[in-house]
Amino acid sequence: MDKKYFILALILIIGVILSQNHPHSIEINMVGSTSVQPVCEQLAQAYMETHPNITINIQGGGSNFGIKSLRNEIAEMGMCSMELENNYNLTTYELGHEGIVIAVNPANNVTNLTDYQLQQIYSGNITNWQEVGGVNKTITVLTREEGSGTLNAFKKLIMNGSDITQNAIVLNSQGSLKQAISQNPDAIGFVPYSYLDNGVNAVAINGIYPTMDSIANGSYILQRPFLLLTNSEINNQTQDFLNWLNSSEATFIINQNRIVRSF
Repeated sequence: MDKKYFILALILIIGVILSQNHPHSIEINMVGSTSVQPVCEQLAQAYMETHPNITINIQGGGSNFGIKSLRNEIAEMGMCSMELENNYNLTTYELGHEGIVIAVNPANNVTNLTDYQLQQIYSGNITNWQEVGGVNKTITVLTREEGSGTLNAFKKLIMNGSDITQNAIVLNSQGSLKQAISQNPDAIGFVPYSYLDNGVNAVAINGIYPTMDSIANGSYILQRPFLLLTNSEINNQTQDFLNWLNSSEATFIINQNRIVRSF
């Protein structure tokens, strides 16, 4: 059995055991993108506070893992942070759009890169910060694992079919990638806009920094959708949760997570 599916199955079993103490509780399982996961955890918590008969279990694993879990009917909702090239007969609900931040250590003096320079760094053709206006230090390239929605979006928007250098260090979560940048003054990586804090600096792309406005008007080119996916037939409890996402309470949480809504 795939390790991710084993872990998910174990989590769901634990959820069933815990729910036995609340015999009237109905479970909704949400699986997928670690980028979408933080805002979904906050949304789920707020929803459960006013719907005590509902338990929403959330597990990461990546966008592709969420799609597979949904298609195998072991989850009611999938979290996805990339455009679907194949709709898999799934129904999509768009939470909004989020920017992908090109992040460096605060000690790095590089503040702007062109999309071409970024592509050259990640393809391994530019290997020293001095080549893009920085200090004479080797660039430490950080990336995400295959199946990551952030990685897929980055490849589509920046790489233009080129492969990411084999010298890149692969990390399996947004949190670990951001932490690695904060600890390495020579590192570069990409993280969701919602992960941006004092531990890392955002680099402008083609002179445009990621902001709510630049994401909303499209001038900041590195952005992707945050999606919730369901099968074509869903239960009433899942539909009620999706309807609640249009509420003012849900909208406030989404805005707090720097996700730009299109309505």
